[in-house]
Amino acid sequence: MKSETDILIITAIKEEYEAVRGVAGLSPWVEHETGGTTPYSTTGLPTSTGETLTVALARPTRMGGRSTSPITAILTDRLQPACLAMCGVCAGNPGATAPGDVIVAAPAYEWDEGKHTSESFRAEPQQFPLESRWVRAVQDFDPWGLPSYGVATEPEAAVWFLERLHRGQDPRKHPARDRYFTRASWGPRLAKLTSDGLIEGGGADPVLTDDGRDHIQRILYDDFDGPDRLPFAVFAGAMASGSAVMADPEIWDRLGRRQRDTLALDMEAATVATIAHEREIPHWLVAKGVMDHADRDKDDRFKAFAARASAEVLLELLGRLLTTSPAPDGSAARIPDGVLHEIVRQLTYYWPDLADVVGVPSYEMRRFRTGDEPHELWTWLTNRQRLPELPGALDEIGRSDLASLLRPYV
Repeated sequence: MKSETDILIITAIKEEYEAVRGVAGLSPWVEHETGGTTPYSTTGLPTSTGETLTVALARPTRMGGRSTSPITAILTDRLQPACLAMCGVCAGNPGATAPGDVIVAAPAYEWDEGKHTSESFRAEPQQFPLESRWVRAVQDFDPWGLPSYGVATEPEAAVWFLERLHRGQDPRKHPARDRYFTRASWGPRLAKLTSDGLIEGGGADPVLTDDGRDHIQRILYDDFDGPDRLPFAVFAGAMASGSAVMADPEIWDRLGRRQRDTLALDMEAATVATIAHEREIPHWLVAKGVMDHADRDKDDRFKAFAARASAEVLLELLGRLLTTSPAPDGSAARIPDGVLHEIVRQLTYYWPDLADVVGVPSYEMRRFRTGDEPHELWTWLTNRQRLPELPGALDEIGRSDLASLLRPYV
């Protein structure tokens, strides 16, 4: 008999497991098989459409693909979830991510699959892509409003800048720079750091003064528990799984030669994707927070934050992607992919008129990705719960044929 479990979430370690249990908005947890070899917990995940999704949560006793595989396979066969998922921590590519960022595996693969010879290693990984609709949802996801997200204050921006210098990094080239410094604030804030005696050299080539070095070292020493909130970003990108914890900064160059867009390195994502594929589970999703960059400076300062942020992102995404019934106002109805694709396809030359009718501000239209404007317009309406207006707007621009396709679902 098929179970009614919607989501099975696997975490690799206890801290990640507790992070999922601690996410606000979940109902009380119920324990199952506590004396057995595959204990798990269940709860309900409320969604914006008024549905409640059933979530099962479990973890192995050790991290790594070999330890994760048995409990994941057993519970997948037993619970028959609609989605197999994982959250937790990972290492992030230092050229594209910052500590605290959340990476969604798209695709997942084993980076050390292949053939070793005495001369070289020939990689032959099997890649598991994320379905395109889910990739797009991740690309459009804004973490603003999640409990772990916070806009950087001016003092926090100053600490971020000083820490970059302390670690020998160029703040101007750091992937998170725009989250801490706007173009307008760059000069004035550096001037203040200079006048406070914390840096010298100004905006040309700033370096820490002795006072600046002492100041940032004291702050980092006191911040051993890590941050509570960060202006983190969410990315969809390749996640490479391996059998060992890495502390090798050269790993990113090696991975880049095999998979150009590898953003994260972990130990279990490919295992989860493999089991979902082999068991024909309809969906899978892995979201992991960056706790370090797999270099010699790795520590646990961002571990708790990364585990918590990844749990928040995972559950928020699943709450949006797995809903099947309309919202009370009809704005989040499950529209068949075929209908969506047909409408978007035929709006190639009509989207500016449609955007004008529904009132998209010109500055927001300029943000639409070139070549993908119809889908960007659809997303704009969806995020504002304004899809019910779309059939009437389509009628107004002379596309009643498309309006008739959409009306049964909004």
